[in-house]
Amino acid sequence: MQKLLPILFTCLLFNLSPLVLAAEQSIHSTEEIKTNLDDDDSYWELDLGLVVEFNKHYIQGINEDKQGDLSGLLLLSGGYYYKDFFLEVSPLIDRPLTIGYSLQRTKHFVVNVIAESLFDGFDQASQRHGSQLTGINTRRTSLDAGVEVYYSYQYGETRFRVLKDISNTHNGYVIAFDYAYPIFKKRWTIWPSYGITWLSSNTTDYYFGIDADEVTATRPQYQPESAFTHKLNLYIAYQYNTHLSFIGYGDYILFSQNINNSPLVAPNNDSFRVGMGVMWSF
Repeated sequence: MQKLLPILFTCLLFNLSPLVLAAEQSIHSTEEIKTNLDDDDSYWELDLGLVVEFNKHYIQGINEDKQGDLSGLLLLSGGYYYKDFFLEVSPLIDRPLTIGYSLQRTKHFVVNVIAESLFDGFDQASQRHGSQLTGINTRRTSLDAGVEVYYSYQYGETRFRVLKDISNTHNGYVIAFDYAYPIFKKRWTIWPSYGITWLSSNTTDYYFGIDADEVTATRPQYQPESAFTHKLNLYIAYQYNTHLSFIGYGDYILFSQNINNSPLVAPNNDSFRVGMGVMWSF
């Protein structure tokens, strides 16, 4: 697997700031976006909202309470599309801030070249409880680029991404496959999805490994190999009127042992978040 070249998308997204680039009041299907692009040279959408969210982070010490944190978040989602170029963000359905160019766009098939930040960095200053992050080296935010492919059909939508770090951060690859079955009925949007992601050993070691200069009595040296993550996601929106919607979301991430055995990772091999709130569409 290490020799697989470009790599795909990862579903590890760190919410370390009270300003979260997220949201999806008006999630549009790939086909809807393509139709808008075919009608005009440019197209944009913007959603702004507030939610209450409970989350349990997989890195030890990130949560103020080790059982998880309850917080209010400002959500921002949307995109701008000009001919074959686009800039968009929809992290609640696994789209971090992304810039891209469409190489091919048909009714059911899209191929994009993209660049996005898959991993948010963290350091000992990110620690809000305990001491497990004390003395660690900084893990920087990465910039990853590659190719993504969408295919939509009557039984849902699939997405495949192959991405490589281009920021000289983790110098690794990510390959991911996602399946979603979006349901649009009258005022309701229901978006369940499942994703599996492979992280190369360079990527896993950078974010979850322990170097010799980070070793303590309670933090042994650790050099993991490649790893997998599995993610279940559900997003629901009810459109109250033209601009206002009520939303709910949740996701659950399960990690393979190479990640779960890291001294930096919380004692369970999972992470989750749930939230609900309102969204205003412009």
